[in-house]
Amino acid sequence: MCQRMKVVNSSSAAPGGTETDVVQRSVLAGTQPHPPHLPPQRFQLLRELSDLVTLCQSISFIDFPTSSKSQKPWELCSFHESLAVRLAGDSPGDFVNHNKRFLSRVYPSPARIDSSNMNPQDLWKCGCQIVSMNFQTAGLMMDLNTAWFRQNGNCGFVLRPAIMRQEVSYFSADTRDTVPGVSPQLLHVKVISGQNLPKPKGSGAKGDVVDPYVYVEIHGIPADCAERRTRTVTQNGDNPIFDESFEFQINLPELAMVRFVVLDDDFIGDEFIGQYTIPLECLQPGYRHVPLQSLTGEELLHSHLFVHVALTNRRGGGKPHKRGLSVRKARRGRDYTALRVLGLRAVDDVFKMASPLLREATDLRGNMQNSVSVFRELCGVSAVANLMQCVLALSSRVTGPEGAPLLLFDLQDDYPTLEAQGPLPDVLRRVVSTYEAMVNSSKAVMELSDGIHDKILNIQSTAMEFHEKLQILAAKEGLKGSKVCRAVESFSWNMTILKGQADLLKHAKAEVQENMKQVHDSALTGNLTKDGVGLKRVRSQTRQNHDDNNTSARSRPV
Repeated sequence: MCQRMKVVNSSSAAPGGTETDVVQRSVLAGTQPHPPHLPPQRFQLLRELSDLVTLCQSISFIDFPTSSKSQKPWELCSFHESLAVRLAGDSPGDFVNHNKRFLSRVYPSPARIDSSNMNPQDLWKCGCQIVSMNFQTAGLMMDLNTAWFRQNGNCGFVLRPAIMRQEVSYFSADTRDTVPGVSPQLLHVKVISGQNLPKPKGSGAKGDVVDPYVYVEIHGIPADCAERRTRTVTQNGDNPIFDESFEFQINLPELAMVRFVVLDDDFIGDEFIGQYTIPLECLQPGYRHVPLQSLTGEELLHSHLFVHVALTNRRGGGKPHKRGLSVRKARRGRDYTALRVLGLRAVDDVFKMASPLLREATDLRGNMQNSVSVFRELCGVSAVANLMQCVLALSSRVTGPEGAPLLLFDLQDDYPTLEAQGPLPDVLRRVVSTYEAMVNSSKAVMELSDGIHDKILNIQSTAMEFHEKLQILAAKEGLKGSKVCRAVESFSWNMTILKGQADLLKHAKAEVQENMKQVHDSALTGNLTKDGVGLKRVRSQTRQNHDDNNTSARSRPV
C-alpha cells in the first residue's frame, strides 16, 4: 500500500508515460503478493553506554585466583551444590571475597532424587547471590528461605551485611568466635505461653489433647547457631504455660534468624505442631504474639506463642555483672581488640597509631554501658529494661515519709541532673552517685567520640593507600608464599577492626542521645521534675483524699 501511494502521487516517477499508464502500473504494483523487503533501519548508539547494558554470561569456575585475574563483572559462575559446600568449608574467606565482585549461582545436587533441600544459609553466609531451592518440599530449609526474604516484603532481594560488601574486610563464613568490628548482642527470649495449639495432622496415637513443648533455635554463622528447649506441658493445648527464659549471644545479628518450633511430646516420636521463623533484624522487642504456621507454611488460625523479646549489648568479656561493680574495676577485665602485625614496616607504623585510639574508643563505650547497667540494677529492674523503665520504677521508691519525693530531676540541661531534696538513705545515695557516673560517662562519649571517630577514619584512609602495593612491599621485605597471604589477611583484619570501631562509636553516641531522651520523658511522666510538678502531684493526691473523706462523711446516715 505504501508503494502504490508513492507511485500515484509522483507524476515525475514515470517519465514519458500518460496518467493511465501510471495508474495501471500502480495497480500492478499494489497487487503483487510479496513486496520487496525494505533495508533494515540502523540506529547509532554510544558504544560506552551500550556496554553497560548486558546480560549475565555463564562461565565455568576454575579456582578463585583465576576468577580474580580473568573473570569479567558480568560473568556468572554456576556452582554444583557439592562444589559450593566444599568451597564454603575449605576456603570460606576466599569464597566471600569472590562474591564481593562476581555473581554466584548454586543449584541443588541431582542426587537429591527426593527433592530435598540444602541449607541455603550455608551459602548465603559466603555471599552467594542466587541459591536454588526445591519449593515443592517443605521443611526447615524452606522455612529459612521463606523467612529470609520476608524481611523486605518478599521482593526477592536482601542486602548483605556491610562486612561482606566492603572492598577490604575480614570475614570468614565458618567463624566460631566474635566477628571483628561487630559488637555482639545478647538476645533474651522468654517463652510465656501458647494459645490454641492444634493436634498434629494425621496423628492418631493419642487422644485429642497434646503435650506441647517449644524449641527456640538460632540459625546463622557457626558461632551463633544454638537451640534451647522448654519443658513439656502435659495434656494442655488450649493455654499451656511454659514461663521459661533463654539467652543467646549473637555475634553477627544481620545474618541471624530465630525459629520457634512447637512439638508434641510422644513416646513413639515427637510430632510437629507449628513453627515460625523470622530474621533477628525484624524481631521487635517487648511482649509479642508469634503466629504459628503449618509444615507447608500455611497459617494456623488462632494459634500463637506468647513471648517476651529483648536485645541488649554484651558486657565486656561476657562475664556476669556483679552488684556494686564499679566502672574502674570493670575496666581491668575488659577485652581490647588487637590489631595484627603484617611484617611490613611502613604499613605497621600506620596501624600502630590506631592502637591507643581503639583502646580509648573501647573504654568510652564500655564505661557508658557499664554505668547504665549498674544504674539499672540499683533501680531494681531486669537486665533488659531501658532507662525509661528504670526511672519509672525509681519514682515509686523515692517518696518520703510526708509524701514528698526525695529525688527530683532538673531538666534545664541536655543531661538531666538528679538532685536530693533532703536527707537520703544509703540506697538512694548510691542511686544518685551511680546516675552521676552514668551522666559523666555519657558526656564523655558525646564530647570525645567525634574526634576519635575522625582520627580512626583518617588512619583507615592512610592505610588504604597501601592496599594495591601490598605485594610489592612484601617482596621488598622478603616475604614469600604463605607469609604474603598472612600479611594480606592481617591487613583485611585491621581494616575491618578500624571500620567496625568507628561505627560502634557512632552507635554509642546515638545510644547516649536515646538514653537521655528516655530519662527526660520518664521524669515528666513520673512527675519527678524540679519545677514543682512532683509537689503538685502530692498536693493533688492529698486534696483528692481530703475531698473523698468529706464526701464519705456527708453520705453517712445521721
